[in-house]
Amino acid sequence: MKSQLHRMVPLPAGKTIGDVLSVFAGIKGEIHLGEPNADCAACRKPFSMVRRPRKSIRLYSPDLLLPVVFSYRVCGACLVLHQRGGESCDGFLAAVEAYHNGNAIEAAE
Repeated sequence: MKSQLHRMVPLPAGKTIGDVLSVFAGIKGEIHLGEPNADCAACRKPFSMVRRPRKSIRLYSPDLLLPVVFSYRVCGACLVLHQRGGESCDGFLAAVEAYHNGNAIEAAE
């Protein structure tokens, strides 16, 4: 069995987060706190006119008793890695998890 680089689990097809985590059941709206991240959550390169945020990845913690969602923006190049699947996607998710956990890494040049 192949070891996984991250601890993230995608939502099953056709399921909502409320179906999987009961704390999110019945949630009707959102309140956004804080500023969006200024750099890509995967490659850590800063957003600019050339490298724009293309998508957001949302992380839900099953350990929290409150419905808190963490949303991080990613650039187009990293989004392609995620969409490619396989090892590229695993590396992307591992990088986002490290970003979420506050682990510092050097941005790729």
